[in-house]
Amino acid sequence: MSDNDDINASLAHVVLCCVAGQGLGRMHAKSFTHPGMHANFFVHGILGFMHYQSGKFNNDFKSAYAISLAASKYLALPCLNADLYRSDQSLSTLHLVSGLIPFAMALAGSDNPHLGNLVIACNIVSLCLYSHKYERPWGWYTAGAGVLAYFVTTTVAKKITYPLCLALMDYCAYRVFHIHFATPT
Repeated sequence: MSDNDDINASLAHVVLCCVAGQGLGRMHAKSFTHPGMHANFFVHGILGFMHYQSGKFNNDFKSAYAISLAASKYLALPCLNADLYRSDQSLSTLHLVSGLIPFAMALAGSDNPHLGNLVIACNIVSLCLYSHKYERPWGWYTAGAGVLAYFVTTTVAKKITYPLCLALMDYCAYRVFHIHFATPT
């Protein structure tokens, strides 16, 4: 692992922090789960920066980064979908629980990548269904960015591309809720 890779990974996590911070700044008090996605990415960005610069700080952030990595993978889309489907309490709860199961397994040290990928894929499909039903193009973009982040990023440059794809997903996600007002005629 070269020093330039660590710097690039740190910068990618700073970009993630900036985008997630903007998403946090745009949220309103009536939504509790959707800011969970932005807060999750914001914390992951901070811990990612600290992890890849830990040699400079003389601290080891490896375990904290591993937890935030699992949270960014398994909790972000379920939180977004739970908020999108908040009018249906059972579906909203189902989305939250779907992310908590693989996350709890990852924390317990028995991560099941196949179950996690299945949960992510189901949440992406659910986001696509929501986007189609309510004609939200930014939901489609969020789903596409989720596919990029979770399934397309290669292991070679994952420490750089993963946070950048998460930043793209976060950018698209807070636009799903954007309200367009018609101009008066």
